[in-house]
Amino acid sequence: MARKVFISVLGTGPYSECTYGINNTPIMSTRYIQLATLKNLLQTGIDNEEQWTENDAALIFVTSKSKSDQWIVGKTREGIEREGLKAESEKMNLPFELAPIDIKDGKNEDEIWEIFNTIFRQIKEGDELYFDITHAFRYLPMLLLVLVNYAKFLKNVTVKSITYGNFMDPNDVKPIMDLTSISVLQDWTFAAGQYLENGSVSRLVSLCEQEFKPILRETLGADVAAQNLKAFVTKLSDVTEERKTCRGMDIINSTSFKGLKECADNLEETFVDAFNPIFEKIKSSLVSFDGKENIRNGLSAAIWCYDNGLFQQAATILQEFVVSFFCLRHGIAINDDNNREIINKAFRIKYD
Repeated sequence: MARKVFISVLGTGPYSECTYGINNTPIMSTRYIQLATLKNLLQTGIDNEEQWTENDAALIFVTSKSKSDQWIVGKTREGIEREGLKAESEKMNLPFELAPIDIKDGKNEDEIWEIFNTIFRQIKEGDELYFDITHAFRYLPMLLLVLVNYAKFLKNVTVKSITYGNFMDPNDVKPIMDLTSISVLQDWTFAAGQYLENGSVSRLVSLCEQEFKPILRETLGADVAAQNLKAFVTKLSDVTEERKTCRGMDIINSTSFKGLKECADNLEETFVDAFNPIFEKIKSSLVSFDGKENIRNGLSAAIWCYDNGLFQQAATILQEFVVSFFCLRHGIAINDDNNREIINKAFRIKYD
């Protein structure tokens, strides 16, 4: 089972006590956003039957100053020393260790890279990561986002949440804001880029399964945006597979592409506004294909394969297109395998 890992950076403070919550529902009054966030994550885990255990971890990255000023003791604005994060966390009886990890101050490039490597070394293969970036000062939010993608690639981790405690909010209950969609947007951007660059839809399909299955399960399939996007990616996969496996007649008949076009027409909005331009970019790559039966779809498919580095498929589909074009020009049924074979042999005899 994947290890759940909470990651946060502890600042130097001083921190004032406030009440953090979700949707104006209080979670905890504390000086430390880490504790309120952990309390919410633990309750969410119980609600979703994904409880945190002693095998999980909470990692608090501390500089020498934040360790002395807020981990060991908790200095306030009034200069009073109160219990630090260490002592406060012990009162919660967490099922796992809340461990301080020493990092540099980040005063120069070498120290910044050392912080990056220190955090990365704490992450294990397949971890589920929960980031709190409330006190990730200066360059650290950008560093963490880069590290997230680095760890996804090298250690196959999953980012389950990215949160920020908005302690400057004027309301009595300070919101814990969910910023996970930033990481999700990066995933979809890379997956869309992979399709546009080399025709691979595997990452898009994987993201669909990962993102939409829980949504459709919770809404009993009633989330229209999730349904439409999932249907679009599924049909895109079908159409791409036709080209990669050189199914010439299917490409010409355009049955799968017709379904894809219908899904594209229904895909007016995704569930995050920032995703919409990404899928408009994918949709614009489909304009050279006809949703109706059209022999020219064969030529478009050959060009698509060539542009995506599928040279063998491009040659095969182009050959099939030429035969189909010859059949159509001379009144021969393009799906007559015997006549197509005769035409192929005739071309070979002609040019041998």
